[in-house]
Amino acid sequence: MNPLATTDQQQLDARAFSIYTAYDFSSAKATVKSAYEAAYGSALDAQESATLDAAVDELTFASIQKEVNSDPYRPKVYELLTPPKTWLGIQEPGGRYAYDNPDAIYRWIPISGSEQYVIHGHRYADGPSDVTFSLINNVNSQGTIAYLSASDLVIDNNGDYTVTIDSSAANGRPNHIQSTSAAVQLFVRNNLGDWSTETPDSLTVERVSTTKAPPALTDSAIAGAATQDLLTGGTNYGKGLLSASTLSAVINTIGTPKVGSGLVTQANSYSHFSIASDEALMVTLNPGGAGYFVLPVTNPWMVSVDPDTHQSSLNSSQAVANADGTYTFVISPEDPGVYNWVDTVGMTEGTIMLRLQKLASSKTANVSVQSNLVKLTQLASVLPAGTRYVTPAERQQIVAARSAGYARRRAVP
Repeated sequence: MNPLATTDQQQLDARAFSIYTAYDFSSAKATVKSAYEAAYGSALDAQESATLDAAVDELTFASIQKEVNSDPYRPKVYELLTPPKTWLGIQEPGGRYAYDNPDAIYRWIPISGSEQYVIHGHRYADGPSDVTFSLINNVNSQGTIAYLSASDLVIDNNGDYTVTIDSSAANGRPNHIQSTSAAVQLFVRNNLGDWSTETPDSLTVERVSTTKAPPALTDSAIAGAATQDLLTGGTNYGKGLLSASTLSAVINTIGTPKVGSGLVTQANSYSHFSIASDEALMVTLNPGGAGYFVLPVTNPWMVSVDPDTHQSSLNSSQAVANADGTYTFVISPEDPGVYNWVDTVGMTEGTIMLRLQKLASSKTANVSVQSNLVKLTQLASVLPAGTRYVTPAERQQIVAARSAGYARRRAVP
């Protein structure tokens, strides 16, 4: 079976969509839209205006999704940050925001620091390229309290494992995460490198402490909490992530990734681009031994763009290395015929978040990034020797395989 197609997923999606359609979020959405416009800092062109409303809609639905599974006394495993889809009998809007990663399966589990939990997992033959369990103190800023990384996860010969979460020290228990009173969510990332073969882990959760549970949240309470979450997110992602972190960077320049204060198992670099139809941004990455990396383009509002039908991202499993172990990418609206092309899907302006994971001790000392804006006519003269090229027919085959691989995560027997 598909490890994502669970009964809990179906029921939570149905309730989230019901709340999305039954309650009025227009005032909060207008406030968030104004915050994003102010963060952008200049008049919007047609392309930017056309995508802003959709980005706010997705952030709104994501806020509802976070709150519909926020009860730590009745925890469920819930996948979020997905594009618009019709799945498990439900047609729903997307819930992407703040640099969603097309490779990542994001699942959230509500946690209380005073409760005890057991998570049961199963790893399939071709598991994810990277897995991280991050206990966080805020659903927006995602400050990490404690985490369990892929290298520390103990899995038995059948592919099964158990993760325990409570306020006690491990005391010899494998796969244990010690929580605190600040804990609110367990944020689980399964990064799929090879979309055609890798499968996310199967996950279930149970609260094993016997504390009497308070009454369950009503739809009205969830809608109210989602409204506040939306307003907070609009400020965090608009003023903070877009304005202060992304647009403050030098345009068409990707800096060396750094480990932030949020998800500490990941190093990243924020940037933005402005590329004419006859230009390309050439990026050369030395991953410094990272076991996983991904270079995606996102729209001006930090939302992925058609990753299932366009090569708008490339990761460490999909890209082809240079002879010296570095990787050179060509970001452009027009296909340059280079294998490592990152398609902007017609966008001439947008945002980028380069991610690296599985770094030794999360160090980036050996990581380097070089970026140059060049004319497409100059590209062949500046690309490394041995650069791999593709024909239009080969590109069509690559994108078709990509689409089929992406569809695997929604396939239901």
